[in-house]
Amino acid sequence: MSELEQRLEALERRVRELGDELELRNLMNRYGPAVDSGSGEAAGALYTDECIYDSDGGPPMFGAKGVRDMVHGENHQAMMPNTAHAMGPSIVSIDGDRAVATGYSRVYRREGDEFRLWRLSANRWEFERRDGGWVISRRVNRLVGTDGAQELLKNPD
Repeated sequence: MSELEQRLEALERRVRELGDELELRNLMNRYGPAVDSGSGEAAGALYTDECIYDSDGGPPMFGAKGVRDMVHGENHQAMMPNTAHAMGPSIVSIDGDRAVATGYSRVYRREGDEFRLWRLSANRWEFERRDGGWVISRRVNRLVGTDGAQELLKNPD
């Protein structure tokens, strides 16, 4: 293989990696608008049917259906339209058709004319590439200041 072919192959690999990272970041960022608009379908579509979403704010959600049900549930709907879920920053690590992102999420709530930080959490997202695209296969979310949050942040890859 010539030097030019090697350089081209390395460039193609790097462009694929950057494209994957951008897709993963966009996938995480789509969660906020989906849940804040009350679209359980859009939120659920981000997850696999066998995923586990484990948040210390309630019982684990199982599968895309569990995420849809949470968004359509009474507790979530009672907060509408006064929340804003914001993801990141996160460290993204890709290994073939699997990836992990470790970072933060914030939930802001409007109370009258004021906006307050309601929840600040550490997150570990696990992803799988399926049918040419990325989906969330597991998410763990722990409130900052807890032992669980520190454990999530210790090994970002």
